[in-house]
Amino acid sequence: MSQSWSSIRKKLEEEFLCEALRGRVQYFFTIYHGAPDEAGRFAVRVDGEEVWRAHSFHEGEYVRIAREIKKTQNIPRRQWDGKHMLYDEENRRAEDAAVQAANEMGIASAWDVLRAVEKYLTMHIGEALSSENPMIRMLAVLDRRAKKRTLRKVRQQFENGPLWLLKFYMLRMQAEEQSARESNAGQGCP
Repeated sequence: MSQSWSSIRKKLEEEFLCEALRGRVQYFFTIYHGAPDEAGRFAVRVDGEEVWRAHSFHEGEYVRIAREIKKTQNIPRRQWDGKHMLYDEENRRAEDAAVQAANEMGIASAWDVLRAVEKYLTMHIGEALSSENPMIRMLAVLDRRAKKRTLRKVRQQFENGPLWLLKFYMLRMQAEEQSARESNAGQGCP
């Protein structure tokens, strides 16, 4: 991570988060120093309640999914022949597919989320909204740069995607509607 978590969090919550959700959405990340592999945990809180989380212990899910993919596709285990690792490419593709499948189910490692956050911070909003990485799309749908008209255009993409991601889309749209109602009510005559 090239920046401190506190500076990244500040960017996410103050610079990028849409006005309608400021103060309601918080991003949380911690590293458990002394734990194996410096285990970490990431969470998104809405109104003080954790609505999505990722942690290092999810890596066991990746392994389970990868095993299923390898079994279904009859991919042999890696073998060392003295010079080369045999079946390495096939295994890598299956493992990458397992990570993607897990992410679509809302299962993610905290480290995968941090990599997604760092990538997201450098992306154009249109690119982020259409990213193959659902974690990047989650951040993008809450982004102030994603305007209501654009969000309406990509609604189908979120409806056809993972349920956990659709919930973030609905959160944003409901917050925008509530904000518009409050703004209109404030403009009325006393």
